[in-house]
Amino acid sequence: MTNPVLTRVVRREAHSPRTVMTVVVLVLVVAAAVYAGIEIVLHLLRAAPLLVTPGAALAWLAALPTAESRAAIILGAGVVAVAGVILLWFAVAPGRRPQHALGVSGHAVIVDNGVIASAVAERVRLELDLPKGAVNVGVGHRTADVTVRRATGQVVDRARVRSVVERELDGYASSPRLKARARVRRSAERGGVS
Repeated sequence: MTNPVLTRVVRREAHSPRTVMTVVVLVLVVAAAVYAGIEIVLHLLRAAPLLVTPGAALAWLAALPTAESRAAIILGAGVVAVAGVILLWFAVAPGRRPQHALGVSGHAVIVDNGVIASAVAERVRLELDLPKGAVNVGVGHRTADVTVRRATGQVVDRARVRSVVERELDGYASSPRLKARARVRRSAERGGVS
């Protein structure tokens, strides 16, 4: 896709916005600021505080390292640090949706990973003449993981499965590109690869 507008549209559609997290953080910051403002105004009017006067809150904060137990301070610092790391993660992480842009035309084509998984499973099933439900496909951000459950006595070559999957994925020209991983198991087998 060479059109910069379409490229931007695809990027915006394939990545989730951080609107909900931003609104939650902003509501908490605004609530804290409103509360602090109310306490300051009540203090200036010499009225009773809602919870604590600003001076008493600052004095408690200054005396905190000596007044409270060390374990409580470390626990509180740990909670604040975890909250900070979570907020930093939301700020920096790309937030990808389970979708891929396909380069099959000059238009913006965005497909859910489930649609890609269904199409790949059907292609593998038809190419290898397998019964319905014998092929399971999971599509992640960079990989397509294919598991074929073969019936007893049936021969299914893992390299052939991978070849079929790679040809199908190459036809999509997805962005980002998907790597194929293939496993072949017996139908009665739960864990081990045959």
